[in-house]
Amino acid sequence: MKRLLAICVFIGTLLITTGYTLAAMDFQKSAASPDEPLINTYWQLAWLDGALVVTHENFREAHLVLHQDTLRLAGATGCNTLMGSYRVENKRITFGQVASTKMACPTAQMKTERDFLAALKQVTVWSVDGATLVLSGENNKTLVVFEAVHLY
Repeated sequence: MKRLLAICVFIGTLLITTGYTLAAMDFQKSAASPDEPLINTYWQLAWLDGALVVTHENFREAHLVLHQDTLRLAGATGCNTLMGSYRVENKRITFGQVASTKMACPTAQMKTERDFLAALKQVTVWSVDGATLVLSGENNKTLVVFEAVHLY
């Protein structure tokens, strides 16, 4: 019985120590990583309405690029090509006319596309923390989360 208790205490201590070490590593990584620029960055869709976005085999990943020179956006919905306009003023952002091609895809990709386009209509605020872009709506409700991807 004492041996079982000692093993449990050892495993508990090991788990706690590992957790603290990982948290410290995450803190050091985020503290050392500068924020990616909002404009001219390839932002891969990571979370949509609180759910992880999965890129399906043989389909383009959902992503967004805000081009500086033309104030145009380009990207993909996970199924179709995405294009439109945007406007940024400080931490506020709005998306103008956003359109996509109309190719039919499996149900999962079509749902991601529908939800992605609907979320862009509701976005009012942006924030970047390291390599993460968060687009929020009214009351700072997180609608979409992206991760920066470096293509080279």
